Amino acid sequence: MFSKHKGEIGYLKKQPVRIGLLALLLLVLCAAIFMTGFIMHGDAKNIFTIIAVLGTLPVAKLIVSFIIGIKAEKYSFGKANAASVKELFGEKNVLYGFDFYLTSYKTNFPLSSCFVFDETVIALSADKDMDMKECKEHIEKYLANNSITGIKVYILDSLDKYSDRIKSVKDDYAKTEKDLAAFTLIKNLSL
Repeated sequence: MFSKHKGEIGYLKKQPVRIGLLALLLLVLCAAIFMTGFIMHGDAKNIFTIIAVLGTLPVAKLIVSFIIGIKAEKYSFGKANAASVKELFGEKNVLYGFDFYLTSYKTNFPLSSCFVFDETVIALSADKDMDMKECKEHIEKYLANNSITGIKVYILDSLDKYSDRIKSVKDDYAKTEKDLAAFTLIKNLSL
């Protein structure tokens, strides 16, 4: 249930559950610490209260991630689509993943799937309302900020176009350090 990692099929569906349960567990722990101090000292003016209150700060961050995760859940690629795309990759030596959800200050960018080869990032978004150009610029900005230069970025809105790009990858392609750095950055930018 909790074995999903960024880039795996179904990640966006499992992540809110994991974060929600962790937030609940930490909230119960904070309440237990507070109650322990209250029972031991008879009032709330003690070190246990301070520890419990400070413990709620990471819980608040988890709750925000939980809410974003609930919003992102609807953009999960789906097992059937992901299985057909995964089959296209076959033995190709490329870095690829599913269910990415990039966030920015102004908007969020759901990417159903993404792969990197030949110093090129190619992503598929099933969200027709997403601004593809803005997503491309967002990724390019972060690539440049991380000194990953010479990487081309393409955001596609059609599964057919995406499948055609996968088919164009040569079976004997060798990954480069830039490919690995770009894919790692995409994973790090994602929820």
